[in-house]
Amino acid sequence: MGKALIFVLLLAGCASTAAPDDPRRIWCDHNQPRRDATEITPRAELDRINTHNRLGTAWCGWKP
Repeated sequence: MGKALIFVLLLAGCASTAAPDDPRRIWCDHNQPRRDATEITPRAELDRINTHNRLGTAWCGWKP
């Protein structure tokens, strides 16, 4: 019984995570502008690149 209780307490401690103070700052710290589009890049990928760069401009102050 004692070992099971310790295991449950350890598991409960691992399951709780605090939300970051500023998730956008974390995103900005781990991303950079994408400049990998070429003339053969498919439209769907261009849309993903543009969305990524728009977020960076709005959240991180990236310059086009």
